[in-house]
Order: sequence, then C-alpha cells, then structure tokens
Amino acid sequence: MITMINLKTRDIIKTVVVGIYSNLYYTTRWVPLRRRGLGWPKCNKLYTKHNCVASCGLIDSKLEIVLDLKGCNLDCKYCWCWKMRYLSPDIKKSPEEVAKDILCRAHWTIKDRLTSKSKYKLGVIRFTGNEPTLQWSHLIEVLRIIDDFNKLIEICNKYNFDEKSAELVHNSKVIIETNGILFGFRKINFEDLLKIKNLIIDIDISFKGVNPDQFEWLSSKPKELFKCQINGFTSLFDFAEDLDNINVNPVLGINHAENYCVWYKGKKYVMDVEIVDRYGNKIDFEDFSKDFEEVISRKDLRWDEAPFREYFGINKERTRQVVAVVYKGKRYLHVLPSEIPLMQKD
Repeated sequence: MITMINLKTRDIIKTVVVGIYSNLYYTTRWVPLRRRGLGWPKCNKLYTKHNCVASCGLIDSKLEIVLDLKGCNLDCKYCWCWKMRYLSPDIKKSPEEVAKDILCRAHWTIKDRLTSKSKYKLGVIRFTGNEPTLQWSHLIEVLRIIDDFNKLIEICNKYNFDEKSAELVHNSKVIIETNGILFGFRKINFEDLLKIKNLIIDIDISFKGVNPDQFEWLSSKPKELFKCQINGFTSLFDFAEDLDNINVNPVLGINHAENYCVWYKGKKYVMDVEIVDRYGNKIDFEDFSKDFEEVISRKDLRWDEAPFREYFGINKERTRQVVAVVYKGKRYLHVLPSEIPLMQKD
C-alpha cells in the first residue's frame, strides 16, 4: 500500500510516495553489538517512540543500516519477519523522512565513542523486511535522495546532523533483498534504476528453493511462481549487465545450518538444523531444476550467510513444519533449536 502526496516545492522529489515500514527488529539486530559494548541506550529507548525505521545490523565487521518495508506476495513457512508482517503497527514515511532516519543513525554512529573507535564502520544500507519491490516507487525515491549528496547535506543541515553523515550514507553500498517475482511479471520498470547515478546497488534475488516443488512447499504459493523468480532474475540480470553500479545476485534464501549454537542456563548446545520437505526428508538444495540452470549459468548461486535463524519474529508452529534438528546423533523432526535444551534431561 502506498500513498501519493503532491508537493509544491523545488525538492528533487515532486511527488512523495509514502512507504509502509516496521521497526519491530531494532533490539534484536543490536544483540551482537550490545555484547561488544556498542549501541546507545538512550537511542534504543527513543527508537520506537519516534517511529524511527533505520535499525542497525552487523555484516562482515561492517555496520549496516537496515530498513524493513512491510507487505509480501509470498507466505514462507520459515519467514523470519512473520510478526513484523502481521502483528506490528504500520509506520508511514515519506522518502525524505526515511533519509532523515538513515542520516540520524549515521550521525550517532559518528558521535558514539565506542563505535567510532571500534573496527565496526558503517558501510551498508539494506532494504529488506517482507518484499521491498511491492513499494518500488517509494524505494526508488529514497535511493534518489541517498544518491544526491547535496540533498543529503541539506537534510543534515536541517536537522543539525554532522555533515560527515551525508558522506557515510552516500558512500555506503545499498542492498535490496527481494524474491524477484514482480520483476518476472514485468510489473517493475527497470529503467527506474538508471535514475541512480552514483550508488553501488546489489539486488539480491532470494530463491525459495532450487526447483518448483521446493518453492511450492517452502513459500506456500503455487509452483508456477518459481518460473517468475527465474524470469525476474534473468531479465533484471541481463538489463543490468552493462551497468557499472548495479549488481544482480542469485541467493538461496534458506539453507541447512551446521553447528547451530543455542545457549540455555549457561550451557552451550551445538546441533545441526535441517530444512525438510513435506515428508520430513532433508531437502537437497543442489537438486536444480532444468530451468534453474538459466540462473546459475549467469552467476554462481550464493548461499545465504544466515541460512537459518530462529528469530523471535517467526511463527513457530509454521516453522516447525520445515525444520528437523540433529543433536548428539538423534534426529528431532519438527522441533526448533531452542526447544532442544528443554527436551534434555542432562
């Protein structure tokens, strides 16, 4: 859902496309940083109160600003943001308001004593959540602002942010995580990407399996849509192949997790997590369908860095359907990793 508001200003955005966000995951994403003494308690408290949508994450020793757009055209059983989609309130933001939140987060990254002296430096801005392409027009306008250094400086001056924030944001890589289905339906105007002149953008197409049967089981949608994922990737990849600043990557959106660690009452439990089919068998994610070869012939499939995470935002009942856990040689079907300690007598 988007809202259009006409403006009579000289802003680069003549029409404001209001995006719908959630900020449910801020505290969760900051867990690894808080353990290292990073993070700002005052900012944490104000985050929800002020409907800020720029949360923080950590990837490859880089700080990333993460923005969760709401709404999805799939219904994956393992969806890590199920609660965000169905239970969190909508937060409506104009492109400039989103840019303000991003710059504010960069500002306090610069000002924070621990962060500024640590190895963690801001370098990534990630648009994710449910399915960002459902709000494509809004997303493009946010990117146009981030792409315009002078506009960023203008926003910094307006809100008394350090102007170095503009430089940090402008020079960060942008990652857009999408299932690519709207690309496959050609509901997205690829030409919009040509409006972005300076930013380096990675568009990660997250595949829900590597053949139609896997897709249908994992996404809870008709297997015919798997072909749309393939068409979406191949058509966007071919469009962007000659563009220096746009990279299109195929990513396996879920995978087995080995040596999964759960801490419970001071004890460490290490186990393997399997993703299973409707019959409880471990899914083979190398069982590529013939048409999926169109994807891997263009670029190597990247396996998700976080193949399985039992985020608090999942629907546990649905997630159990696709999970089995192996602990100390025993296989527990339809059991979540966090439930293993509760099933042990030792």
